[in-house]
Amino acid sequence: MDAIVVAPLIAGVIACGGRALYVWLRGRAAIQIAQLNDRGLTRRVQVLPPGSRVIEQRADRSEVVIEVGRPAGGRGGGDE
Repeated sequence: MDAIVVAPLIAGVIACGGRALYVWLRGRAAIQIAQLNDRGLTRRVQVLPPGSRVIEQRADRSEVVIEVGRPAGGRGGGDE
């Protein structure tokens, strides 16, 4: 084959491979950040006394409400 045909093909393969690597690394970093955030939230919740509430605002503007244990003197909603 002629070099005029091969050079653009090689450049295209390198560009596609570079883009795929970038997308993969970015996705992997997002997963690791989410895991670290969840781990930090878990550690914060573990030290709270029963009856505490944690309200966290997420990036997509949704709220996550975590209630820790059963409030002192209160009844849970379970089948007890």
